[in-house]
Amino acid sequence: MDPGALVNMNRLSIDPGKTDAILISHCHPDHYTDAEVLIEGMARGGFRKRGTLIGSASVIQGAGNFGPAISSYHLGLPEKVVSMTKGSSVWVSNLSIEATPTTHSDPTGIGFKLRTPDGVLSYVSDSELSADIVEAHKGSRILIICLTRPMGSSIPYHICTEDAAVLVEETSPEIAILTHFGMKLLHEGSDRQSSYIEKKSGIKTVAATDLMTVHAGKTVRIRRHKRVN
Repeated sequence: MDPGALVNMNRLSIDPGKTDAILISHCHPDHYTDAEVLIEGMARGGFRKRGTLIGSASVIQGAGNFGPAISSYHLGLPEKVVSMTKGSSVWVSNLSIEATPTTHSDPTGIGFKLRTPDGVLSYVSDSELSADIVEAHKGSRILIICLTRPMGSSIPYHICTEDAAVLVEETSPEIAILTHFGMKLLHEGSDRQSSYIEKKSGIKTVAATDLMTVHAGKTVRIRRHKRVN
């Protein structure tokens, strides 16, 4: 739940009161900062107990030095609160949501695999690349990757461009979408990273931009929006 999520939903005319579920992968502020305000929006300002909150153990109840990220008050607003670990799953409406593994500084961190009527959507959160992550995300139509580091600058607990190319090639989605860029990657160019991954993997790869939307039907369509200040 990146900082600015609520503001950008407003820019896209998305009503937070129509949100059915909020998913939080781990207990780092760049992934949960807007969660509580969106929980209030999902629950119509707290006047209606509704929606599902899904998060790692660190996010929901706290684990070791991490979390919890959500106050007791806000945990009481959704109709359902689910603490997930890798391999666990939950249904939200007609979607099956599975928690996938990560190797990150928050050891309870998870990714997500959503089985939808239009195919499988995967979200690979902050993590080092490993064989179990590749295996977990096979069969995905859309693969969203948190790509923090550019080519030639790997660091622990995060995916770099070379890792992402391996992941995309071995999972073979219809399209890969890169997001959550670090400053060094932005300086070196996100489109340069996506071009490298697409060339290496043979899979269409797109670097996300602010307010970009993805529509999955018979084909996957990307729409880029002009920022409204």
